[in-house]
Amino acid sequence: MIKSNIPLYEEIYKKIKESNKIILHRHERPDPDAYGSQGSLAELIKINFPDKKVILVGKESPSLSFLFNTEEVVPDDYKDALVITTDTANFPRIDGKLFTKNNFLIKIDHHPPLDNYGDINLVNTEVSSTCELIYDLYLYLRERHNFVINSNIAMLLYIGIVGDTGRFLFSNTTENTLKVASELMKYDFNMTEVIDRMETISEKLMRFRAFIFENYQIYSEGAAYLKITKDDMDKYGVTPGEVSSGINLLRSLKNLQVWCFAIDEGNKVRVRIRSKGPC
Repeated sequence: MIKSNIPLYEEIYKKIKESNKIILHRHERPDPDAYGSQGSLAELIKINFPDKKVILVGKESPSLSFLFNTEEVVPDDYKDALVITTDTANFPRIDGKLFTKNNFLIKIDHHPPLDNYGDINLVNTEVSSTCELIYDLYLYLRERHNFVINSNIAMLLYIGIVGDTGRFLFSNTTENTLKVASELMKYDFNMTEVIDRMETISEKLMRFRAFIFENYQIYSEGAAYLKITKDDMDKYGVTPGEVSSGINLLRSLKNLQVWCFAIDEGNKVRVRIRSKGPC
């Protein structure tokens, strides 16, 4: 348990306990950690506070929508609701911002805290993922407030950790990350089946990934980039979110240190940047 987080853990517990309605958001174009952290926290609240109304908000991702369904909401749904965001570093990336300043807002995240938009900001950059952070929150709640989890929560936390660590290959994988994964695997879910389903892609996306390999450019020693136009996406029938899911395909390129995708979304160009560390 991360001792420095304990005061915030207790604050979060108190806000959840006193709220009859909790609405959870994640970031736009959700990845496994966004899905896993949002879904696991929602389920954690539901099974330990069965009388509370819990609503999940966010546009679905084709590769992850099998995990759980979100709900359509309107502004009236936010009356007297506690709002929690997971895995969302800055306010503009929150998917579905129908809440107002009248709602108490809790941010739970593992990215650098450049935008502390919450009334409570639980941010820890030392963990691999928001799912690892939520597991630590659960350990506190288990010790102090007798919380329990089930196999579905364990599965959601596990896929979030797997997603953000690149199956435990990225440098953010720590000794604690592996300990948490080991504890989660004690629960009754089919790890192989879930990961295979999560990583199954359509034929059109498979063909687009061939386009990525054929068209990336070496900008300078150790750097690569790929420009993707709207015409490119229309040709293959893929969305900007599906395009972004392929950015780590270049990671295995010899001598590569940093790489980016510039994705033309019509009204703006979104740049996705990845690196293997400081360069």
